[in-house]
Amino acid sequence: MVKRSLSIAGWALLACMTGVAHATPPACGERLLPPSPGAATGQRPITAHDLIELRDFGTMFDTSRRPSFSLSPDGRYAALILRRADPERDDYCFGVMLVPLDGRADPRLLDVGGEFIQAVTDPYGVTGVPSGLPVTEPPVWSPDGTTLAYLRRDKGQTQIWRVGLDGAPARQITQLTTEPRNLAWSKSGSILLFTTRRLFDAGVDEIEREGRSGFLYDERFWSVAYSRPTPRLPLPTEINALDLATGGPRIVTSEQAAILRGERSMQIPAEARISATSPSAGLAWVASERADRPRGPTLLRVQAAGKELPCHGEVCHEPIAGLWWNAEDMLFILRGGNADNGGRSALYRWRPGAEPGPRLLLDTEDFLAGCGLAGTSLICARESATRPRVLVRIDPGTGRSTTVFDPNRQFAEVRLGKAERLTWTDRDGVRTYGDLVLPPDHKPGQRHPLIVVQYISRGFLRGGQGDEYPIQLLASRGYAVLNFNWPAEAPAAAATGSDEAAQRVKVSNWSGRRRIFTALEAGIDTAIAKGVVDPALIGITGLSDGASTVQFALINSTRFKAAIMSTCCDDPNAVFNAGPGYGNNVVKDVGYPPAGSDGRAFWRPQSIAVNADRLKVPLLMHLPDGEFRMAQEAFAALRSHDAPVEMYVFPDEWHTKHHPAHRLAIYGRNIAWFDFWLRGLESDDPERSAEIARWKLLRDASARAL
Repeated sequence: MVKRSLSIAGWALLACMTGVAHATPPACGERLLPPSPGAATGQRPITAHDLIELRDFGTMFDTSRRPSFSLSPDGRYAALILRRADPERDDYCFGVMLVPLDGRADPRLLDVGGEFIQAVTDPYGVTGVPSGLPVTEPPVWSPDGTTLAYLRRDKGQTQIWRVGLDGAPARQITQLTTEPRNLAWSKSGSILLFTTRRLFDAGVDEIEREGRSGFLYDERFWSVAYSRPTPRLPLPTEINALDLATGGPRIVTSEQAAILRGERSMQIPAEARISATSPSAGLAWVASERADRPRGPTLLRVQAAGKELPCHGEVCHEPIAGLWWNAEDMLFILRGGNADNGGRSALYRWRPGAEPGPRLLLDTEDFLAGCGLAGTSLICARESATRPRVLVRIDPGTGRSTTVFDPNRQFAEVRLGKAERLTWTDRDGVRTYGDLVLPPDHKPGQRHPLIVVQYISRGFLRGGQGDEYPIQLLASRGYAVLNFNWPAEAPAAAATGSDEAAQRVKVSNWSGRRRIFTALEAGIDTAIAKGVVDPALIGITGLSDGASTVQFALINSTRFKAAIMSTCCDDPNAVFNAGPGYGNNVVKDVGYPPAGSDGRAFWRPQSIAVNADRLKVPLLMHLPDGEFRMAQEAFAALRSHDAPVEMYVFPDEWHTKHHPAHRLAIYGRNIAWFDFWLRGLESDDPERSAEIARWKLLRDASARAL
């Protein structure tokens, strides 16, 4: 089962890379290999296991700057780390998958095994806080294309492994006691470069010594999760060079690493967010339109034959997600989806200097989650609303897309509800979009209860942000589901010079939250106007920023009849429960009321605790043990006023929950909650009898309190 591992200093609470006990490699090999294609009838009802046990590579946050796969130097293969969850065993299977791009041979596993490597963050001055998201660095290719290097974690420690394409077993090539990241080969193929943060480990040891005389309570504390401080920032990242002949690593400078990688000394502008160089020394890059507005709109700039060429039209403006030059100096430009363009991806080609401007190749609602150039073709990770991620080849002449790797071919057998992209403009002129999914057996004239899922809608519609609200499973139960994509931030926030300054704009009169909620209400009205939604039966869900919108919705609207949150809450005490670093930041830089002040007027539009005396919407909370303390004030306040609220705390979880068994439990309880409160249906599952009995008591107590 998944378990919380010890850090290298034996410190359980700073287990930054949670270990996962995994199934034996032979069993995992069977689970990872894509099944033989069957008849795609689309008639089998969907189950929770169909969603949880999908074969995955990468995450919904992948980009062309951080893709989920790597391409061999000769363009013949793609390599990726494939994973698959097993909720019964509460584990994952991992494997290194080699995908021939010509379609003439089946994909094959080069290595099977390993544990979940968890990404960490450094929020508000504290360090090494797990996020719950996986580290998804793809394998990296040796310059001669014969060997792959990759990260693999076993027994609680991540090491560097290598495997060849010749069928020989994979082998571990490091004995590290700290966490490696960001693998890269030297140009010669004799050295592997990687990064570490050794001072984090030294900081853990120092904190152990500090504990003998007591921990000073200061900005190092993330007290919502830990009862001790974290290592103090700054923690520099070292670049290590591992000599593959001797096995000895040494620390090198960034300049030395660039020389080892054989990088050309191109004068790439420091402000460039994305850049690409052509074989003839042409340069394309994306940077802010105005240097004094680093968070503002971006612009594509192109330089060829020593001079900058103008780029006109919307393709030259944000959101530009990727740039590539081929051997013939053809520039490919990928525009990503955003709230203003209805979430559409578009691919263009342009030969600067020889053609007047970019030409459209492909325009789609699908999510192109990172691409790479293989010969003359682009290889992209692609998802649609009803199809999980696949690898595709895109013809640069026609834009035609051909699937080269589908790890979930069996999913075509599942009966799904129809998904429709809705776009709208709210009363303030703010544009955004959402995806509306109806039950598979929907008939004209039917109106269904509506569930709102948040707050990014792109690619495969699985479970919203955090994957806790199974969209197609809800649709199969008779719900309409609106997966809402939040709008762009207001121009006043975008014009600021920092995230803190932007947040101060959004917090003033809660204008940022009002902007999001106004757009959401317009989306709900758009769905209702289609005649497929029962406006009297609407539920709302959310994690993180989506959970903040749930709070605002329950306080400032009466249209929602049930709610579920995956994190919680924005409340007066919660601000300081996270620790001095977070508390000082939101007071000094963002504009929250300081501790001890009367901030009720500030909190009235947003805080559940401040409004608990008038909130009666049934609220279910599924919270990680790494954050649940921020919900204690809201939970206690609601209970004291007989509001129907129930809270579950999941062990060894962080902002995004990663345990397969927990996700299975959450899926089931979320559906049962909405069935009970929106439709008056009681689960006949004997294992839910105690839950249903409690919910009846909550319903009765709430009715008496009205």
